[in-house]
Amino acid sequence: MTAVDHFSSQRKSLKLSLIDAFLYSLMVGAGETYLPAYALSIGLSEVFAGILATLPLVSGAFLQLFAPQVLKKVGSAKNWVVFSAVLQASSFVPLVYFADHKAPGFWTLFLILTLYWGAGFSISPAWNYWMGHLVPENESHQFFSRRSRISQLGLMIGLIGGGVALHNHVGMGPFSSVFATLFLFAFVCRIISSVVLSRKFFRAEWFLEENLVGFKKTWEVFLKSPEKRKFFSKLFPFILSVYISAPFVTPYMLGQLKMNYGDFMIAIVALLVGKVLASFWLEKNKKPASAFQIFSWGVIGICPAPLGWIFSENLYYIIGLQILSGFAWGLYEVGLALIFFNNLRKEEKVSAITIYNLINSLGIIMGTLLGAIFLNMTKLDRDHYVMLFAMAAAFRLLTSWALVRDRSQMTTPKGKTEPFQSRVG
Repeated sequence: MTAVDHFSSQRKSLKLSLIDAFLYSLMVGAGETYLPAYALSIGLSEVFAGILATLPLVSGAFLQLFAPQVLKKVGSAKNWVVFSAVLQASSFVPLVYFADHKAPGFWTLFLILTLYWGAGFSISPAWNYWMGHLVPENESHQFFSRRSRISQLGLMIGLIGGGVALHNHVGMGPFSSVFATLFLFAFVCRIISSVVLSRKFFRAEWFLEENLVGFKKTWEVFLKSPEKRKFFSKLFPFILSVYISAPFVTPYMLGQLKMNYGDFMIAIVALLVGKVLASFWLEKNKKPASAFQIFSWGVIGICPAPLGWIFSENLYYIIGLQILSGFAWGLYEVGLALIFFNNLRKEEKVSAITIYNLINSLGIIMGTLLGAIFLNMTKLDRDHYVMLFAMAAAFRLLTSWALVRDRSQMTTPKGKTEPFQSRVG
């Protein structure tokens, strides 16, 4: 391949990556986002709906630990990404059936969502490794910023479309359930996304087997660095504290506040609007902030968020609360990406992102189980949700102090910077 052909293939692949981002986000907005609502609609309790939103994450994170070994057998990051995307799309097929015929049990849903998350997590390390070769260093910031905006647009369209369909009971074709329609739409988006991924450029010499190590050696990326160990030892309890209440916000809105699907959609979109506003604010800010400052602002903003649900049930108030919460989450996600993942070398990406997914998922499920145990021991009413939100805010405050007070705990290595997307496909 000549240099001109290589450049042309590279530019085409970057455009295809933007299309993939849009389709993936449509899937998330119209499919993944409404899974807790579906769980409640088939009669699962608010506690089980919250658990179901997070428990498969851990199973998926453990499954992706085997990704490096399987990827080595496949012999191509591209083929692995495409295969995993098709597998993730296939998880919506049984959901379409169950949504239109009979309600599945908790463990059936658990297995389906484990497949969804396992395939999704398995994509991430190989995708980042692949994109590290495709995106020129001097264009990385511009490209990923553009990709992020397109993802946000796709997510918002999916969210709004799904909410409007549910609120107005819009079916399609032979389906009697709106959820079946949404899950079919999500399946189609991801299948088309996998076709788009298959058209992207990949060179065989980019694939190096020595970068695909076993589970034991993947820990070395973190264990050999005192700064990384210290940072993650403080990040983990904060993640845990966040998810004491976070998975139960949807059950609270639908189960306790009795929101209709239209209002619920508006509340979820407001959270996304907050994230978009955060990204615009960071770009327009004339006084550049360090990655640690951005991350710290996000952590500080996330801490009191659960308390906001205590004071009012008014929809306009909730919209404002969600926008503020989304703004904080936007800062947190950008800051964390810049702090830790920007400077990973290509050969570290598969191992490092695999371990990050596992650590993050363990924090999520442990926090969720604490919240579920509390709710399960009490009467499911607004007063006990208020207690849960207050407890979660207190834990967030306690765990955040150690995380943000010492900026020397995590240093950013010098070298190539490359924006990281933790959930991509």
